[in-house]
Amino acid sequence: MDKKTQQLIFKLGRPFSGLYALAMRLRALGYRYNIFKTKRVPRPVISIGNLTLGGTGKTPHVIAICQYLQEKGLRPAVVTRGYGGKAGKGPLVVSDGRCVVTTADVAGDEPVMMAPKLWGVPIIAGSDRYRCSMFAIEEFDASIIVLDDGFQHLRLHRDVDIVLMEASAPFGTGRVFPGGNLREPLSALSRADAIVLTKCNEIDPNTIVLVENRVRPLAPDKPIFTSKYELDSIELVAGPQSPSTISEQELGRKRIFCFCALAQPESFYCLVRESGLDVCGTMSFPDHHFYTQEDIEAVVTRAKETNCQIVLTTEKDFAKIARSSWTTCTDKLGLGIVRVKANLSDSFQIFIWTRVANL
Repeated sequence: MDKKTQQLIFKLGRPFSGLYALAMRLRALGYRYNIFKTKRVPRPVISIGNLTLGGTGKTPHVIAICQYLQEKGLRPAVVTRGYGGKAGKGPLVVSDGRCVVTTADVAGDEPVMMAPKLWGVPIIAGSDRYRCSMFAIEEFDASIIVLDDGFQHLRLHRDVDIVLMEASAPFGTGRVFPGGNLREPLSALSRADAIVLTKCNEIDPNTIVLVENRVRPLAPDKPIFTSKYELDSIELVAGPQSPSTISEQELGRKRIFCFCALAQPESFYCLVRESGLDVCGTMSFPDHHFYTQEDIEAVVTRAKETNCQIVLTTEKDFAKIARSSWTTCTDKLGLGIVRVKANLSDSFQIFIWTRVANL
């Protein structure tokens, strides 16, 4: 969905925002007072979620948290809905911890993107998070469950509820769906155990303090942490000299064209520019877009028009691109994937371990 279409939907849906917000409040109260039943699994559950429709960086944070838990000697498993896939209720094994055993069109792009970075971490997809969590425990002996995009999934009990908010726009459009991009009223933040302001590298430190001051009254007794994205590595996956890792120094001498299908594409472009690379053009697609041969041809055509020397995209996007579709269009223009990571603050890591160690 492009931005113009999204804005039109929000405008048309504005009269219904109040009804949807009321429904979400009543739903939360129903779970709070046991009108709706919450199921508990025999292992700790950490939920990573948000209040807005995409764009806060859940996937890099899920990866970083799982890696941290592994360093502490735990055996995490990721349970995810698998947006855009065909997992149904699940459980669908995306990764057994050693290799990816399905594809992005079946499991969704984000679970498939996570798998190569999480060696030893099984990834299970499905809408029934309780069933998927039990499967991860019984089949893979997971000692802790990391619930991807779980803040609204109240049917599964969680021991630690972490809410991510994009530092540059913590409250999204300020209106609840369908009149805006909030999934719930802002009062839902009272359910969180901690709040993390993400992408703090995109705004100045003084603004971060102002954002914290805006968020704190909504959850006055909850800790607020910050995180930022860092460029991890860039790998050439198609075209001349592929496959190989290419340094930022080498890329600094080249003209770069970027494309992606993210909820917040400017975050990706900003990260590449902040690395000192010469971005001469960009092309954006709707979030979770699956690329056709025609899309790749359009990217190559646009890139060539800018006289660029290499094209960069994200890991999430590359999971939905057939390598052959790129080489069919061009054998002279290289395609590289940018690997990013979420840099978790020391205080946030201490918070997680303190909560987990006491469970």
